[in-house]
Amino acid sequence: MRTSKKYLTLILLALLASSSCIMDEYTKERHATPTDNFELLWQLVDESYCFFELKNIRWDSIKAEYGRRVTDNMDEKALFGVCASMLSELKDGHVNLYSEFNTSRYWDWFLDYPQNYNSAIVEREYLGKDYPIAGRLKAKRIERAEGSVGYLRYGSFMDEVSAGNVRAAIAQLGNVKGLIIDVRDNGGGVLDYTKVLASCFFSQKTLVGYLKYKEGPGHSEFSDFFPQYVEPEGAVAFSGPIAVLTNRMCFSATNEFVAMMKCLPNVTLIGDVTGGGGGAPLSSELYNGWRLRISRNPLFDVNKQHIEFGIEPHIRVDMDKDDEYDGVDTIIETAIRHLDS
Repeated sequence: MRTSKKYLTLILLALLASSSCIMDEYTKERHATPTDNFELLWQLVDESYCFFELKNIRWDSIKAEYGRRVTDNMDEKALFGVCASMLSELKDGHVNLYSEFNTSRYWDWFLDYPQNYNSAIVEREYLGKDYPIAGRLKAKRIERAEGSVGYLRYGSFMDEVSAGNVRAAIAQLGNVKGLIIDVRDNGGGVLDYTKVLASCFFSQKTLVGYLKYKEGPGHSEFSDFFPQYVEPEGAVAFSGPIAVLTNRMCFSATNEFVAMMKCLPNVTLIGDVTGGGGGAPLSSELYNGWRLRISRNPLFDVNKQHIEFGIEPHIRVDMDKDDEYDGVDTIIETAIRHLDS
């Protein structure tokens, strides 16, 4: 009798699981129309995006404009095109729609500006063949008649960095009068790594910015400001003058790192305005399986100002075409002269 009950229970569980799968498939099929997916996309953005008021975006009007282009007999590539065009109205590098055949993106935040970085010049003329690599940090001692300057190159906050990497890299530079930290073309990555790198240059716990959390579907429903701190990771790795090199490709986590470093009195930002990306993103999914990434929680600098549009450098300078032709990085040379002075 017990055996019969056991098998009966297993059969019932199997039927429930099967029913659940059928219901899931039914629900998915029922909402697979282009109109349903467009409506869901618009709603997800409407309830989650954090910069409507900052950018003065009229999302209802945008829905009316693009909704007219959606029909239930359009193919998925046509629907994707309409959705991607609608999302581009947000003018946000953190907003993407991912399908199996394409990824929507907004890249005008850097494509409309000078590159201000030439990797070949940096590799050939400044780093050369012989230099230490601590983790993903590249280090080089740059010799000048007036003295020596240290150079650190960190290309992506997707690459893990430790305080040990930073100390090892700087120790191998020897006695230098100033330090250059080059994060140009660093498109961001993991926010935790920004604090690891920055913490090596702070001598005490320091307020470096604020964060707000989206708390409701309304466009202005946010939490109060939550303070963000950097705490020192052991002794200061370098206490002399520091130049942080920036360009428009300094985005997202790198944008946040630059905002942190700007809080230090011995740091000078040199180059171009960073690319911004001051909204911590959230991921969602449409009925048809397309994934949406969107800015949800806004980040602020130490003065409670949005950093979505980038960080202004102390010394604004672009790469000079004649310098570039001669294998000279104008921004690095500007930093060397500044540190020397």
